[in-house]
Amino acid sequence: MIPLPVKDRVGLRQPGRFWPFGTGRAMLPWLTTPGIMLIVLLMILPFALVKVPPLIDIPGHMGAAAIEAAGPNSPLEKYFSWKWVFTLNIGDGVLMKLIGEPFGVLAAGWWSTVLATAMYAGGGLATIRALNARGGHGAGWALIYVFSFPLLTGFLNFILATGISLLGFALAVRLENHPNRRAALLIVLQPVALLCHAIGGLLLGLLVAANAVGREMDALPPGWWRPSQFRGVIATHEWRAAMRRLAVLLWPLLAAVITILLWKVLSPPPLRTFNRWRWDEKEWYLILTLRDQSMILDAATTIACYCLIAFGWLIGGRWKWAQFLPGFLVLAEFVAIPSDINGSNFVDVRLLPVACMLLLGLMDWSRARAQIAAIVAYTGMVLLALRLVVTAASFADYAEDFRRQLVALQHIEDGSRVLAFVEHSCLQESWRNTRRDHLASLASIYRQAWVNDNWAVPGLHMVVPRFRPGRNFTADPSEFVWSERCAGGGRLRGVDSALRFAPIERVDYVWLIDTGMPKRPDPRLRLVWQDGRSLLFAVRPLAIPNWQPRGL
Repeated sequence: MIPLPVKDRVGLRQPGRFWPFGTGRAMLPWLTTPGIMLIVLLMILPFALVKVPPLIDIPGHMGAAAIEAAGPNSPLEKYFSWKWVFTLNIGDGVLMKLIGEPFGVLAAGWWSTVLATAMYAGGGLATIRALNARGGHGAGWALIYVFSFPLLTGFLNFILATGISLLGFALAVRLENHPNRRAALLIVLQPVALLCHAIGGLLLGLLVAANAVGREMDALPPGWWRPSQFRGVIATHEWRAAMRRLAVLLWPLLAAVITILLWKVLSPPPLRTFNRWRWDEKEWYLILTLRDQSMILDAATTIACYCLIAFGWLIGGRWKWAQFLPGFLVLAEFVAIPSDINGSNFVDVRLLPVACMLLLGLMDWSRARAQIAAIVAYTGMVLLALRLVVTAASFADYAEDFRRQLVALQHIEDGSRVLAFVEHSCLQESWRNTRRDHLASLASIYRQAWVNDNWAVPGLHMVVPRFRPGRNFTADPSEFVWSERCAGGGRLRGVDSALRFAPIERVDYVWLIDTGMPKRPDPRLRLVWQDGRSLLFAVRPLAIPNWQPRGL
């Protein structure tokens, strides 16, 4: 074979020809429409291995959907009522109702989670394509943050709203040459996203505004921030034209303001109005946001992602202001907003993965050396693939664990009252979360049973308990107990302490999930099932008084 001349050998690696991960003018393959569809399909494949998505809060969402779907002849009608309210937290309720009517609650929970995940991942890729089609070599790195704290915790409303916001933002950028269509899109999508979740829905307006302002900054002459240059910009009155352009782009965001005002007027006042900043929690979740199965893999991934964000410029990564401001402002919102708002927890730390996704995906590698851009792309995709394999394997393990735990329901009669206690996972014991926190809510699906695991904060949730066996044993978080190692020297209650004060005489069963056998036997309890550290007790019939549902 005759060797190619040097110039021809180099030409084989020219961008846009045989070097698909280079920095040429062609759109990157994973940002084409078929590429996005294929990647989104791969991102949701782990859910094919499970019947109940093993995300911490999802069983709770499914239990609430069972209460909403309960007919007049269901035992659940004795124990709960459902009250639709105009609140910025109803995305899962509406979606599960639409899917559950024809297909049932279990299918509704599965499909709602899959659709939310697909919109989250697809919205991230669509945003990268809209703003960084030829430099989005960090897309694989960005998608690592799909299976991060908000999704793995099962914050379904937030994921739905964020997915809608990302997709809406990408479409708004694409429609800028069609201002009427763009305005109509934003006017419709902002209320939808906000009704799914307030914080996730507000991202749409924030991203649109950040990008619009960023492009005006990119249009300014180099060095515009210097006083001498800045005075020149002001003197030309170009800033007035910029303000007019921004007004044209941003006026549809008034739809978000109107939605929030309607919510303030029509929604019942929240039970809790105390907002709290947890600065230590913000610091911890810089480390914990990618916590999943392996501390080594998760820590290495987190460090690598932060290094790429902070030092990518040293190897050719760049942002324009229009690409940088969306992720930066989401990061600033994570720092600024309270951690707890009106009874909703972990509000701020849900934003950190979104900020990292945007900063990684919108970093522009189109001007970097082709080999460097290829390395960034390959390593991101390989790391994403590795984490997806680990996630899929963990889903299979969780599915088997859930199946074993739910065997207890075979020993529970329909329409019973089940007092559940589950041992809460903590870092002192295991990096891997058991994700059983709200497993007890599935008793409402499989056995139409009352259980003390539901979310029932007035003004925030739609479930209203009618049966109240005890002041502190009606709704979440009454189901949580801690092991001795997690209890911090006895400051948090263990299973024995919980049982000592529990209204056992007013329920039919006590279900202990991964707590182990209590140290102090209770004569009112009869063991009917056990699997390892999980146990089900029937309450002796003589201990159960005649009961009538209490009023609210």
